[in-house]
Amino acid sequence: MQGKGFIKFIAIVLAIVCAYALSFTLVASKVEKDAKNAAKGDLAKEKAYLDSMSTVKVYPVVGFTYQEVKAKEINLGLDLKGGMNVTMEISLAELVKSLAGNPTDANFNKAIQNAQIQLNAGGKDYIKIFVDEFEKLSPGVKLADYFSNQDNASQLKPSASNSDVESFLEKEATSAIDRSFTVLRSRIDGFGVVSPNMQKQEGSNRILIEMPGVQDKERIAKLLQGSAELQFWQVYQVQEVAPLLENINKILAATLKADAPAAKDTTAAPAAGGKLAGLEKAAAKDTTAKGGKLAGLGKKDSSAVKAELIKSNPLYAVLNLPIYQGENGQQQLMPGAVVGMSLQKDTAKVNAYLKLPEVAASIPSTMKFMWSVKPREGSKIFELYAIKVVSADGKPDLGGEAISDSRADFDQKGKPEVTMYMTSEGSAKWKKLLLKLLLIQTTKNLLPLY
Repeated sequence: MQGKGFIKFIAIVLAIVCAYALSFTLVASKVEKDAKNAAKGDLAKEKAYLDSMSTVKVYPVVGFTYQEVKAKEINLGLDLKGGMNVTMEISLAELVKSLAGNPTDANFNKAIQNAQIQLNAGGKDYIKIFVDEFEKLSPGVKLADYFSNQDNASQLKPSASNSDVESFLEKEATSAIDRSFTVLRSRIDGFGVVSPNMQKQEGSNRILIEMPGVQDKERIAKLLQGSAELQFWQVYQVQEVAPLLENINKILAATLKADAPAAKDTTAAPAAGGKLAGLEKAAAKDTTAKGGKLAGLGKKDSSAVKAELIKSNPLYAVLNLPIYQGENGQQQLMPGAVVGMSLQKDTAKVNAYLKLPEVAASIPSTMKFMWSVKPREGSKIFELYAIKVVSADGKPDLGGEAISDSRADFDQKGKPEVTMYMTSEGSAKWKKLLLKLLLIQTTKNLLPLY
């Protein structure tokens, strides 16, 4: 009898555990069903609804948010839930050309081309194929003449044999695939895909990705295919940009007022016919305003106040200035390069505002806006930066070509950081840029003489 009682107890415990695990899937499904009903077939509205629910507590009693519930739900996989299956291929041909400094040598480029053709036909090791092809086309020529330079002298000597160069290229190719895997994982995690399955295909330069439950396949494709490029820019401080944002807000308010009679469907996307016709009726999670600038994100307000806020301060309804309460009790701009903050669901609206002809005309040609790559920790809030465009061609002060090597590291406090090593040319440009910035800062601090 005691044995049966124990078995019953274990069965009850297992049933409770299973019901608890399943409850996350049920709660997430309910929220997603509500999103579908509210959107009525409009995928953009459905996504906006789910984005707005990400930080809302949807699990009764326990109080988990939708984002937390989604992360804990049972992974049904592609067979049961559907989704997206993708194979990504890293271009080792571009990597080899980049490591060689993009030479114009005909035989070198022919070897690159032949290696790619053989790889597409079922070849396994691109680097080995390339080396073999190069030796056929250029017998007696050393590959080290192409790949050995001042920046990788510690890894590859000018006198290195072709087999040494092959080993060097194999290591670089493996490192490139590993980096690509990490970048793709970061992008997928940031998108919010639950339980993605990612695998590096052994012996190849391909990565297999399975993403259960994904519906916006076009957006995922753009996310995965987008190239990441390291750039170094000078930035404006918020005190320099705040007057411009105030002017943009006034321009939008005036445009909204002019378009008001014609704007009947305020929930639609912005259209060319009505410049601000796509403004939604409510700015979800607004905050109290002081001087027309919102004090923070995440507070609720009544529909009437929201509508009035959007009408008088369209920009500040979706973009908050970084402000704090000073010692005198007055709100002040937070010093720094962050010029604004928006919820993820509002970033597209801010972008649309900034692209309006009237607004774009007011923005100096030496300034362009960029969002932070990641949201603030534990939130869906992204930061906006104003970048200085100082070159005539619109290019950054320094690009990724200035970096010869990088690695994951830890600072003195044990926090993760990235250590980068610059090429000799990159170091010279970096030094010149720092001296320029130091001169500008010193000039600003000088007092006029009378």
